[in-house]
Order: sequence, then C-alpha cells, then structure tokens
Amino acid sequence: MNIGIIGCGWAGKRHARACRDVGICVRWVVDIDSVRADSLAQAYSCAGESSGGGQVGPRTATDYDDALTDPDLAAVSICLPHNLHAPVAIDALCAGKHVLVEKPLAANLDEADRMISAADEAGVVLMVAENVRFDSVYLRIQELLQVGTIGKPALIHITRQCYLCESFVHDRSWFLDAEAAAGGIMTSGGIHDFETMRTLIGEVETVYALRAPQRFLEMGGDDTSIAAIRFETGVVGTLVESFCMKCLTTASGIEVHTLRIDGDLGHIAWYGGQTIQVFSEHPAWQGRGTLVQHDLHVPQRDSFTALLEHFSHCVATGEEPITSGRSQRASLACVMAAYRSMQTGQPERPNSVSVGGKT
Repeated sequence: MNIGIIGCGWAGKRHARACRDVGICVRWVVDIDSVRADSLAQAYSCAGESSGGGQVGPRTATDYDDALTDPDLAAVSICLPHNLHAPVAIDALCAGKHVLVEKPLAANLDEADRMISAADEAGVVLMVAENVRFDSVYLRIQELLQVGTIGKPALIHITRQCYLCESFVHDRSWFLDAEAAAGGIMTSGGIHDFETMRTLIGEVETVYALRAPQRFLEMGGDDTSIAAIRFETGVVGTLVESFCMKCLTTASGIEVHTLRIDGDLGHIAWYGGQTIQVFSEHPAWQGRGTLVQHDLHVPQRDSFTALLEHFSHCVATGEEPITSGRSQRASLACVMAAYRSMQTGQPERPNSVSVGGKT
C-alpha cells in the first residue's frame, strides 16, 4: 500500500517510522514547510523502481492536492493541527483515498459527521490514529476486567500530567492556539483518556467538568481541567488533565499517566511503565487466603506500529477499524460535553448519536 503523510511534525514522523516498520510505502510527504518535508523524505524511503534498482524516496509537496491527484496513492495519514483534520480528510475521502487521521477525529461533531458521511459515500476506510487502543498495557487491563479479576468495577481514575516545555511547543506551536487545537489539554489528552474509559468501562452518561485557573498564559485553551464522569453502567470516574506538572526532567517533556480501577473484588493499578499491579479476592488470584499484590509485566510494543498494521489490514479487507470514525465520534462527544460543562457549570450528556442514527 502506498500512503502519503500530510503534516511532517511529531506525529508525522511517528507515522512514517511505523509505516517503514510494517512495510507500508510512504509515497508522499506533504508539509507547508518544504524543508521539513524534504527532511522527512530523506529519512524514510520505500522499495520501488529506480535507475539503480534500489530505493526510491517519497515525493514531496507543500500542497496536499498534489498527492491526492496521484492515482497510485491508496491512502493518506493526516497529522495536522486539529482544526484541519476535517477539511483535509474530506478532500482525501472525496478523492477516493483511505484516510488515517490523528486524534481527535475532528474539531467538533458537525465536522466529524461530514467526515463519516464522506467515507461512507466513497466506500473507503476512515480510521483514527487513537494509539491507546493498541497499547499493550491497556489491552492487558481490558483482558483482566473481562475475566472478572476485580469483580464488578465501581470507580475508575485516570490522570495525565505533563509539562508544557519548549521541546513540546517547538514541534507543535499551533497547540497554543485554541482554535487550531480545538480547545486545550482536555482535547489533546482527554480524548485519549475518555477513549480508554469507554473501552474499559462502557459508554458515558454524563460529564461534569471544571477548568482550573490558567497558568500558561501563552496557551489559548485550558492547561488544566478535570472531569467527574458517570457511565451508563452506574460506574463513576474521575479524569485529571494538566500541563502544570513540575519535575527535575521537564526538559525531556516527560508525562506521568496513572490509572486505577476499583471493583468489589479488588483493584487494578498502573503508574506508568510496563507493570500492572493487581489486588484481587478472586479465587484464581488468592495466595494462601491472603490478599497479595501481583505485579504483572506487560511486553512493550509500539502502539503506532500496531495501529498502522490494523489500518493496512482494514484497507486490504474492507473491515471496519476498531477506531473507525463512527467509533471515535463518541469519545469526541465526551470531550465536547466536558467543554460545555465548563461553560454551564452543570453535568452534560455527550451527543453520542452519529450520522445514520448509529453510535
């Protein structure tokens, strides 16, 4: 499969690297900065015909229309500011190209619906590069819940804290613009964590969110916000998103993620890395009748490589991606509900009904 990378920043580099690892040919790299496009093209090449019979580097362009008119281009990977996801994706879908788009699906639900409709009409794949769905740690936690390791869940708590350092802003300066970012950290980080919660617990019934006082004045959107969530199952959850973490290694752009789920038979906890902690009264986990801590090591695998493999499979078979546009609209609806709640001061219900009446 020949693919075009549109946007050569941090995400574009990750997608290009994953394409190389799974054998997808990067045929085009597009960026309004020609120097950045050339740099990515030099770093990643694909097998093909050339005068020497060796490697052919991707073609470069500053206008994505150049790539969309290429009949040999099967798909595009859109790695642009959030407010550009919909217009570029719709152009690509209407051109008959399969589309992999970075999260969030779109800047708002109306744009998301137009993207979903365009994919349906063109008969092509629309998939969101929501890498948490392919993360080996989250997949293992999902398995533990499915077999009843901690019984019936009652509470889920997720935190995502990082520091808005220069290294982060250098590659994503557009993130400081609330319009380009379609909000702030509740969009960029919260979209991941709402998706994780939906996957592990189920659909969201209501969201009550609060925005903290702004600490990074150069950032247009929220830099710290929290949400209290009630799921349709009755389970409750809390979500903390912040760019205000300070630590000794902030220059590396470190992020700290934590997850804990409490149930009637125990709890599962993850504090980063590849180790999951399990406390369980389930008979299969008991040690001589006492409650003990079980540390489960989960082998690491690059989630971007896994999602590109899945995208390639869906393009080849016509299967619906697990992170299809229709699926990921529901997580975007949760983010939009959080922002409405920040404005109204009341719990808000996500608008989870997509085009065609499907969820």
